[in-house]
Amino acid sequence: MSRPNAHGLPPFLRKDDKGYFLDYFIQDGGLKKRKRVRLGQIPLAQAKRVLAQHMQALVERKFLEPSKPRASFFEAADSFLAYSKARKKGYRNDAPATARLKEFFGDRPLESLTLDLVEAYLVKRQQEGQRVHRWKKLAGSTLNRDLACLKTIVHRAILNRMIDRNPIMGVKKFKEYSRNRTLGREEFIEFLRHCPPHLDSIARLAYTTGMRCGEILGLRWDQVDFKNGVILLEAADTKTQEKREVPLTEELVGILQRTPRTLGCPNVFTFRGKAIGTVKTAFMKACRMAGIEDFHFHDLRHCAITNFRKAGVPDTVIMSISGHKTYAVFRKYDRVDRMDRQLAVRKVQSLNDTDMTPVEQQASQ
Repeated sequence: MSRPNAHGLPPFLRKDDKGYFLDYFIQDGGLKKRKRVRLGQIPLAQAKRVLAQHMQALVERKFLEPSKPRASFFEAADSFLAYSKARKKGYRNDAPATARLKEFFGDRPLESLTLDLVEAYLVKRQQEGQRVHRWKKLAGSTLNRDLACLKTIVHRAILNRMIDRNPIMGVKKFKEYSRNRTLGREEFIEFLRHCPPHLDSIARLAYTTGMRCGEILGLRWDQVDFKNGVILLEAADTKTQEKREVPLTEELVGILQRTPRTLGCPNVFTFRGKAIGTVKTAFMKACRMAGIEDFHFHDLRHCAITNFRKAGVPDTVIMSISGHKTYAVFRKYDRVDRMDRQLAVRKVQSLNDTDMTPVEQQASQ
């Protein structure tokens, strides 16, 4: 609280040769700074009336924070993109999602975002997606990726003190349905029959080890340890930003040893002298020719994890190979199929048959 001065004026009111002025302090970036508001050469009674008008705000400490410019959505989005590019493996997905958000919301004040505006964006996104995909509805997971991007933009703006509150708190995600598609051994062999040579090795590695597509396409020769039969992934090479060792079967070691090396290119998998950037076209064609429907490259990861579990490999060991950090996410990749259910029934039947065998019959045996 300011103290009365030599002129006997009330707190926060001062006078000098230029007239009356309000005198108080504000907090700016953690520093205490003095703030003065000139009233000019006015009568004392008028100066006191102005002070009275400001007193309530002063008591409520409204003047103890400096006024700051309103942060715009573009500023927050660009700040998030800079962070994503420097720190996230998913920058290539964040960039187009952020561009879509900027196009819809425009350079409005960030705090002006509302739940209704977000819902309007989702409706527009759904309509655009249906036109592109021949009126097939976008999956909830696709819309959730955009929502996650928007939420992160706002969250980082709060961390950077661009805004004081979350204007879209309470926006709900769409329900997502986990994929439950895996290939049996026969289906996979039929798929391989239609794979071009450069896709064959990549698919076998994914089906056997559960490595992600990006990890395989980015695989370098210096990461392959033929002596110990493993692939050594550095933190920068993985989605979770953690080192990982992937074991290889004798078949995979042989495949990699027979893979020709491209002069001047460190990558293991190349096509026409260049590192392979995507196998989507070749993969979809092989699936179509093999008569395999509703199957994505990432589903090969589901296949590997499910096969590990069926072989009796402990979950913790599987997770160390696949690179899953949480058990909840890992369980989504371990698919229970018809063979698992039939095997469960046979085991119970076998147990019941043994338990129900008459005692005299067991003795005779």
